[in-house]
Amino acid sequence: MTISMSWRYLVAFAALTILCGTSHEFVHHFTGAALCGAFGTKTFNSFSLAPGCNANVTKAYWAAMAGPMFTFALMWIGYAMLRASISASKRMGFALIFANFPVNRMFFVLLGANDEQYANRLMFGRSPVVFWLTAVAVLAVSLPPVIEAFRQLQNRPKLAWFAGFFLLPFAFVILFAGLFLENYLLDQRRILASQMIGIPYLILVVEAISAVLFEVFKPALIAEP
Repeated sequence: MTISMSWRYLVAFAALTILCGTSHEFVHHFTGAALCGAFGTKTFNSFSLAPGCNANVTKAYWAAMAGPMFTFALMWIGYAMLRASISASKRMGFALIFANFPVNRMFFVLLGANDEQYANRLMFGRSPVVFWLTAVAVLAVSLPPVIEAFRQLQNRPKLAWFAGFFLLPFAFVILFAGLFLENYLLDQRRILASQMIGIPYLILVVEAISAVLFEVFKPALIAEP
């Protein structure tokens, strides 16, 4: 499988990355609302449960775990598509795996700083056993789609292309969604910061624009070289 890179591909892939990242937080947000009976708040890269709901450890646990479970599901859908015989499906599956920036799950779990570690500390307490079981579980779920993507990638130099897809989407999310959209536009400038069901309007606008861009430029993700 060879990826046909173009500016259209980059636009579609960036839009897909934003959609996957924001959808991860939407899943946290709506799961929390369903469990708690009221909406909390969400931003581009974080969520808070409704006031008082964090006191219920079980509800807080499942709200925290819902986001990673959704992300892992998307990665494994990408894995299944990558193993299909249709070349267009392979390319879309490849994009779906890396648009969920697996480096985030795989790296930060080793630092104890992601949803999975937070949720398991909350439920099972802080200990080396909890830490390492969580890390091993996350790596076990994350590695098969990533390994299959590397195996099927034929662009040369292969390692450089793989490193780009593995690292750059996460860097893009940090810089664009984290620093620009959230820190600058939302927090500092307060642009479209008013909320509907705990969601700033800016997030809804970005989500809608990303969905349109993805639909318009999606053919570039599956284009033959």
